[in-house]
Amino acid sequence: MPSKEKLEQQLLAVEKMELEQRLKFLKERNQIFASVQDFTGRYIVLIGGSGSGKSYEAGDRITDRMVMEHYSEKPHRFLCVRAERNKITESMFPLFLRRMELRYPQIKFEVHSGEGKEWIGYKKNEIIFAGLDDVGKLKSIFDVTGVWVEEADQISLSDFTELDRRLRGMAPFPQQIILSFNPVSILSYIKPVFFDGRDKRTVCLRGESSFENFKYYKSVRILSEMFLKTHTEVVEGKEITEPYYHTLIIHSTYKDNRFIGDDEYRKMQRLKETDEGEYNIYALGQWGLVGGSFFDKKKVNERIIANVQPLKRGYFEFKYINEKIIDDSIVWVDDEDGYVWIYEEPKEGYPYVSGGDTAGETGKDWNTGYFTNNVTKNDVAKIRCQHDEDLYARQMYCLGKYYGYKNNCNGDALIGIETKFSTHPVKELMRLGYWNQYIREEAPDSITGKTKKIFGFDTNSSTRPTALGMLRTEVRENPERFLDIDLLLEMTTFVKNDHGRPEAIKGAHDDCVMARAINCYISHQKTEAIDAARSVQGDEDEDDYKKPGGFYD
Repeated sequence: MPSKEKLEQQLLAVEKMELEQRLKFLKERNQIFASVQDFTGRYIVLIGGSGSGKSYEAGDRITDRMVMEHYSEKPHRFLCVRAERNKITESMFPLFLRRMELRYPQIKFEVHSGEGKEWIGYKKNEIIFAGLDDVGKLKSIFDVTGVWVEEADQISLSDFTELDRRLRGMAPFPQQIILSFNPVSILSYIKPVFFDGRDKRTVCLRGESSFENFKYYKSVRILSEMFLKTHTEVVEGKEITEPYYHTLIIHSTYKDNRFIGDDEYRKMQRLKETDEGEYNIYALGQWGLVGGSFFDKKKVNERIIANVQPLKRGYFEFKYINEKIIDDSIVWVDDEDGYVWIYEEPKEGYPYVSGGDTAGETGKDWNTGYFTNNVTKNDVAKIRCQHDEDLYARQMYCLGKYYGYKNNCNGDALIGIETKFSTHPVKELMRLGYWNQYIREEAPDSITGKTKKIFGFDTNSSTRPTALGMLRTEVRENPERFLDIDLLLEMTTFVKNDHGRPEAIKGAHDDCVMARAINCYISHQKTEAIDAARSVQGDEDEDDYKKPGGFYD
């Protein structure tokens, strides 16, 4: 019987051989997917265009784990699913057989195919295939330790939730769900679940093609030690320790696939000439835009791809004395989680305009504001927050001063905030002494016959379509003026309903769109002249506002 020392040497030799074998396979992979091998979190999301190698990577990941982790006391049971059962035999199952033969020619896997059942085994580990339209079979599968969902956008949120629930086997190795898909629809459940709510515990990688404006993107080359970091919290009295990074998102396209053939590469290129929409989705891997979009799809998508980054992000701090903001005390604070984005610093002598939209009756939406240069008409800043309305108004005040006299601009920025659901932000600006606000005229008084001038933008059956029409024209004719990703993404879900009324689809927001549309509508009340010598505090006389019948009313 070999000595303990001899056994340890033999085990080290086996581990070394397996490591060398693993490194050899890693070299055969596309660099964009290298981090998949070391990731220990629960979710791996492979999104992007066709021909990028996403499916190959998912299949290789599962095959490697079948081979490399066979020594565990607990068996692996991988579940590979698609929305339709017949797609299993057409794509997933043959893919595994080809990859196994290519990458592990020395291993004889157990394979079963026929009678509506596909199965692959190696030692104690197995891969089971199922279609989500075969509910009976899915219910009979238990102790799943890993899941791969191909074309994950084709299944429902309830299907995904059920698969996530089933991933509860007792294996001592990472239990992971791999999702691979083309971003055909921006309405997919995957976007709100994995993209809209991302945080620092999500690792995001992207290849050559730009994809979304997300501040936590990391370099493709990630040290494996990074994934050893853990996170501990107490859940219902029990201390739980898990990998710090719970989600790995990788965006890839055919440009990141060094194994793609020349014919396939040229086919992707030709898509641009034959169908721009298909090219954006299947070649560049951009979110598909909703049919019937109110805004020019092509122009909006080009701006999304441009992926313009803000110069800085943060908020304003100030001294608040006797319930007033001290203008000289206003200072900018950098904060990567801040609710104010600056795209262009204020220019001396230039005039600026801001349109604002409030969260509305439910309070679930956002308080927003877009500031533009009234000469170039370009976006220069954005505020988007869910603060109380008075706090939102105070940040708008600071922005108005920032793009105003504080930086020697042509008067304080003109601010026009929507008042349909609440007049509080407008009144708060007035209370703070911010007088350069948009002025609207209401119908003549029935007694005096005089028109009434009031602060704030009124969204009604006349102003709303006009403002949106102005914004639509701007997007079509001058798309380069639009920089903010939140605004552009809202445009992709802003459509004409069955009655022809432009609105956000169910579940989507329109706060950014409306704020920017209001900006277009009110800009005529601000000069378009550059005047560096201007020094009068305010574009209007404050006393005019306080007269009986003035804008306080």
